Amino acid sequence: MQLHLLFELDKRGSTILRVKTQRPPWRVVRGFDAPSGERLAHIHNVSGGILDSDALEWRVEVGPGAQAQLTSTGATRVYRSRARNRVATQRAIVTLGEDAYFEYLPDQLIPFAGSRFEQSTRIELARGASLIWWELIAPGRDASGELFGYESLASTFSVCACGEPVATERWNLVPQSRPLDSMARLGPYRYFASCYICRAGEGASYWRTLENELQLVADRSATADVSWGITSLRKHGLLIRGVAMSGRRLSDGLVEFWRAAKWSLCGRAATLPRKVH
Repeated sequence: MQLHLLFELDKRGSTILRVKTQRPPWRVVRGFDAPSGERLAHIHNVSGGILDSDALEWRVEVGPGAQAQLTSTGATRVYRSRARNRVATQRAIVTLGEDAYFEYLPDQLIPFAGSRFEQSTRIELARGASLIWWELIAPGRDASGELFGYESLASTFSVCACGEPVATERWNLVPQSRPLDSMARLGPYRYFASCYICRAGEGASYWRTLENELQLVADRSATADVSWGITSLRKHGLLIRGVAMSGRRLSDGLVEFWRAAKWSLCGRAATLPRKVH
């Protein structure tokens, strides 16, 4: 169950998409020209979601100087596990060449009641490469009153730039034994999100300035229902985290941060990727 995408420059200097491998349930139809200049691709999961027996893997390579944007066609649904020993897994590996630019802008992840899911992501940036990567996690099928009914949800995430680690995070949520409404976890909030903004080789003063700019965005959008935090990484980037009572509030905030960060990184206006079904 593998997907391997390669974005690279052609002889004219335009970014093209090559689908090196795709096996069910993954499906990528073709690349599109994004209004802001990237090559846009949509990841389809033709099974409609992640099943308890899935061991999924996808790999993305963005060649030197290439400009790429990747999104999903809709929310990622993680279905109920049929047995306690069944845990769905997904592994992502992303490599960016020198001066490459990559955005990953998926819809929210929705873990259904009774589901067990583990994901791991590793991102490597060569010098001059830029990255915007966001993730939004729902509490379950909120509209059906299904809140934190999943069995387990775990994630490992790492970013390396210029050959050195700059960010590593690991978390494991087990709502049935460690309630998420604890103040040590989510407290009164239901949704949470993160956004990594990186450029390998950029100096500390750049990130301090961008952090201050994005803090103004956070201050404008903060209410009793949503809260944001922003911090620079040890090198090469910064991290935004948010918690909220509704997914829409977090989604709107991520878009505002993305617009500001994209303009700072490459001087291009951000346009939400159009969806295909």
